[in-house]
Amino acid sequence: MNKAEFEKRYGNTIGQPKLSLLLGEARTPFEAAKLAVGWRFLARKNVGQGQTVLLMPGFGASSSSMTFIKRYLDSLGYKAVHWSAGFNHGEVGKLMPQVIADIKNLSDEAQAPIKLLGWSLGGYLAREAAREVQQNVSRIVTIGSPVIGGPKYTAVKPLYDIRGLDVESIENSTLKRFEHPIVCPIVALYCKKDSIVSWQACIDRFSPNVEHIEIETPHLAMGVSKEVMNLLPYALGTPLK
Repeated sequence: MNKAEFEKRYGNTIGQPKLSLLLGEARTPFEAAKLAVGWRFLARKNVGQGQTVLLMPGFGASSSSMTFIKRYLDSLGYKAVHWSAGFNHGEVGKLMPQVIADIKNLSDEAQAPIKLLGWSLGGYLAREAAREVQQNVSRIVTIGSPVIGGPKYTAVKPLYDIRGLDVESIENSTLKRFEHPIVCPIVALYCKKDSIVSWQACIDRFSPNVEHIEIETPHLAMGVSKEVMNLLPYALGTPLK
């Protein structure tokens, strides 16, 4: 996909999230408390039936940020597994081989394609790794993930600039990779009040089999959100009803 085609589908208005949206992140402790109170009332059915789900955290986060998502998926009968990379330092080129290796190893172990679930930059990495090993991936779920442009349209872009990491080249590489489409189902959760990732960058207007679901949960609370938990079985292709 070239720049002209990109602007045809997205316009030229995607930028970094507005600073004013940061106030919404103050809801994170409230969302965590709401999940804690409602945890016992979350639906429980063995819909996972042992299916493997690889979990990938966002930029600046470790696997521990996915703890509640893992606990809930395990309670639904999935085999939720943290990625092997640990801390997400944001260097896409270094992380991608590790993600691909995790996918291959878990798929071989399960003797079946696996599902991927990534939060923020973790979702971006999940998608781009899946392009390389599509035979090993049956479904992808992204939560607040910058699928267009990677870190370019996020609040952490200045950190990439300081570290000398070229976000323009990451975006150009991503656009080029859209010529090799992801064919498995993709479900993308996004929030229009996201203060970390521009919500427009979470929208995939190219992949042939993608569903977008708008949520109200702010970015930093997505891993501790009752709203997100309730959507996960459906997003993973195994709805509770």
